[in-house]
Amino acid sequence: MKSALELAMERSDSLIDKDQVKLTPEQVAAVDEVKREYEAKWAEQEIVLKERIAKVQAETDPQAFAEHQRQFHGEMTQVRDRIFQERDQKIQAIREQGQS
Repeated sequence: MKSALELAMERSDSLIDKDQVKLTPEQVAAVDEVKREYEAKWAEQEIVLKERIAKVQAETDPQAFAEHQRQFHGEMTQVRDRIFQERDQKIQAIREQGQS
């Protein structure tokens, strides 16, 4: 009799695209490194942006700060999206190396 875990693994295997290329250990390591690198980039940018927000908050009145806060949050979203889009492109390039 199969365990619930074994049955779940069989079901998940059937859901995976059969044409999907398995990554080599080197590719897995490269993908992990890219993920770590871009998480660090985002963390660094997030700290810088939050420091800017705190500085503006200390230097302006609450109403002006509310207007700036929306702008900063939009900027944070753009920076995060750009960083993670670049990360995803690098990961895709690594995955495509296995297909050639």
